[in-house]
Amino acid sequence: MDDGAKVGKGLKFCTNSFSYNDCLLIIKALNNNFNIKASIQSAGKKDQYIIYIWKESMTDLINIVSPYIVPDMRYKLN
Repeated sequence: MDDGAKVGKGLKFCTNSFSYNDCLLIIKALNNNFNIKASIQSAGKKDQYIIYIWKESMTDLINIVSPYIVPDMRYKLN
């Protein structure tokens, strides 16, 4: 729950230790299983990537994960 942050109206997952192909697999699974739109972005270092959840998918993401978020981390979903 702590390895991500709000970015504008979207959300980023800090997947720096994941390969590009790992990130691609994750965003495909998010889209196919939950209709969550996401993209892969550079984390600013060679071979490091983050997953960005599009603002259009934030409501769906919040509905899916909110029951599992501890109160101290809820600010990331507001």
